[in-house]
Amino acid sequence: MVMAGTRQTPKSSEISFETFFRENYTRLFQYVARRMPASGVEDVVSTTFVVAWKKFDHLQAPSLPWLLRIAGYEISNANRRFRREGSFATNGLQLEPVDDSTELFDGEGVKSALMSLSPSDQEILRLIHWDGLSRSEVAEVLDLTSNAVNVRHHRAMKRFEIAMDRSRVPSTPEGSKP
Repeated sequence: MVMAGTRQTPKSSEISFETFFRENYTRLFQYVARRMPASGVEDVVSTTFVVAWKKFDHLQAPSLPWLLRIAGYEISNANRRFRREGSFATNGLQLEPVDDSTELFDGEGVKSALMSLSPSDQEILRLIHWDGLSRSEVAEVLDLTSNAVNVRHHRAMKRFEIAMDRSRVPSTPEGSKP
């Protein structure tokens, strides 16, 4: 029981989890938002932090890759739930709408090339190039060795380059290459 006029101080684990939350919320939100429809993002982010809170004291060094791995499981759970309910079925990249009035690059070729790749190629490219994770962090998220990440990334980039070459539109108005 707390006496009137006294103040309880939060446990150090609460303080460190709060710091962890503040440092990682935005990146986690962006990660989830690129993998789900907007209607489910907040729920998945919240659930991810609940799971992280429960496991937080049992880890020596919780990290963003650890959090993204939890989020990956939660995204899969949400996708299964939505498919069962018939709400949506998507494995696509969720991006903010582009304001065509100020943006000359609409990214359609990049999005199209990325979507033509396998889900595992898409994921490794997103983790490295969109989420800005290092190869060792990606290895932690995907539960792979760093060497496996390097090989998969190299192969995914080659396939992405081929897909980009296929998606390029001719530069002449007649539709033929010069």
